Amino acid sequence: MQNLLKLIGSRVREFRKKRGFTQELLAHKAGLHTTFIAHIELGNKVCSVKSLQKLARALSISVGELLCMPQTSPDKHYDTHTEKLISLIKDKTDKDKELLLSVANSLFKRTK
Repeated sequence: MQNLLKLIGSRVREFRKKRGFTQELLAHKAGLHTTFIAHIELGNKVCSVKSLQKLARALSISVGELLCMPQTSPDKHYDTHTEKLISLIKDKTDKDKELLLSVANSLFKRTK
């Protein structure tokens, strides 16, 4: 059980830092207390499913992502900027994504 608490805590901290959130900001976004976030990250507190859902929603990830270690494959390893871009567009409509892709292609078109 302690290993699972440590895993969840480290995943919460990892995603929080990737988002550039402080513990206070994550607590605010999740509707939880700041000290509770600190205890979770240290692996000292057991989270209810409801709290896990609040944390996942605040971090824009699934509960499953909090509970699982990522698969390490070269094509799934993104730097922080790429992850932020993915986070910005992942909930957009297909039409919005097509528009963004068109804009990106125009901006980064290479001249020969």
